[in-house]
Amino acid sequence: MLNVTEDSQCNKGDVLCHRENVCPTAEVFEAEIEILELLTYKPIMSRGYSCMMHMHTFADECVVKDILISREKDPAGVVVEKIKPQYIRSNAKATVRIVFKKAVPLEKYATLPQLGRFTLRDEGKTIGLGQIVKYKPANSSGAPANAGLVRQMATAKITEGKAACVDVTFDSETGTEKPT
Repeated sequence: MLNVTEDSQCNKGDVLCHRENVCPTAEVFEAEIEILELLTYKPIMSRGYSCMMHMHTFADECVVKDILISREKDPAGVVVEKIKPQYIRSNAKATVRIVFKKAVPLEKYATLPQLGRFTLRDEGKTIGLGQIVKYKPANSSGAPANAGLVRQMATAKITEGKAACVDVTFDSETGTEKPT
């Protein structure tokens, strides 16, 4: 049962999931990206490159924190792999670490493709496509953000033939659930 009383409780980017199997949220993740064509006056992507990320219904600014591996073709057409390069150019493939300002619901592409792919855009132009390889959960312990709430619901007393109900509101900015 879904208890939504106001339209303001549902936001773009929210993900509906089961209480005991919560969709993970992360602020940092690694992804394999394919750079299509960068802007003419910004022909390289390096650490600190900022652009818009579009993932499922979510769109927000992200920053390339690190470039781990790049794969580019040299003039002879041979693919050259570089570890920790300073920058990447158009028509390259790379493994990068991306950071958000707030936690975002996502999943590895191998686990759930719908929540594991994204596009990178800059000034209204699609500059890259990507797939999430791994992520660091938003809370440091790696446990679901609502683990305490799940325990509370599991130990709820049954009174007068009815289970004690707990209304929950999920805060997509912090990645936590709060009883209402």
